[in-house]
Amino acid sequence: MSHDASVPGPDEHGPVLSSVLRSSLRCPLSGQELADGVDDTGHPVLISPAVGLAYPVRDGVPILLVHEALRAPAHF
Repeated sequence: MSHDASVPGPDEHGPVLSSVLRSSLRCPLSGQELADGVDDTGHPVLISPAVGLAYPVRDGVPILLVHEALRAPAHF
């Protein structure tokens, strides 16, 4: 399975999301598609450019809870 080189792989921060699962995920606030990214510490996040939030991915599990989200990096 290949993945974006900018997103940590299974050896770095847990397993990578399957492409089928990844393509079906949406922002719980906007309903729009999420972009792959990393937070300031290098951990994977799913970014919602529409609302400016970054949802953490912990051990390969996306945490799509608004109260768990952080501000998205400025470049998104």
